Amino acid sequence: MTLQWIAIIIGILATAGGLVGVLRPESVKRFAELFPRSIVPAWIFTALCCWLGAKEALGMNMGFLDVYKKYIYLISPAVFIASVVYMKELLAPRALGGFLLLIAVPILQIARWHESPLRLVVVVLVYLWIVYGLVLLMSPWYFRKMSALFMGNDSRFKAIAYAKTALGVAFLLLGIFVY
Repeated sequence: MTLQWIAIIIGILATAGGLVGVLRPESVKRFAELFPRSIVPAWIFTALCCWLGAKEALGMNMGFLDVYKKYIYLISPAVFIASVVYMKELLAPRALGGFLLLIAVPILQIARWHESPLRLVVVVLVYLWIVYGLVLLMSPWYFRKMSALFMGNDSRFKAIAYAKTALGVAFLLLGIFVY
C-alpha cells in the first residue's frame, strides 16, 4: 500500500462519515449512543486487533524468541476467543482504541519514506488518532463523554460534520494530486 492510497482511503471514509452527519444526523447520533455497549463492533475491532498484532509480531525481531513465532498463528485466535469470552469490559470504544493504535504502525512506516513534505499531514493525523486510541483504550467511557460534546448541540454537530467532510475532501485531493 502507498501513501497515496492511504490518503484516498482516509479521505473517502472521512467524506462519507461527514456527509452522513450532514444528511442523516439522527442516524449518527443513534449510532454514537448505541456504539459503546455494542457487541458486534467490539468483536470486529478485537478480531482486527488480533490480526494486526499477529502481523506486527511476525514482522519484528524477537531475538531468541524467534523460534516461537510459528505459534503466533495459534496464539492470535486464542487471544481473540479469550478476549470475547472472558473480558467482561470488552467495550467497542476500547477495541476501537486498540485498533487505532495498531493500524497506525504500518501507516507511519509507509509515510516515513515518502519524499513529499506534505506526508506530515498524514503523520499528524495518525499521531492524533494514536492519542485518541490511547484515551479510548485506557478509559472507554471517554467515547461517550467526547461524543456528548457534539451530539447535544445541533449547530456544533453540523459544524463538525461539515468540517469532517471538508477534511475528507482535502485528504482525497492530497491522495490524488500530491502523493
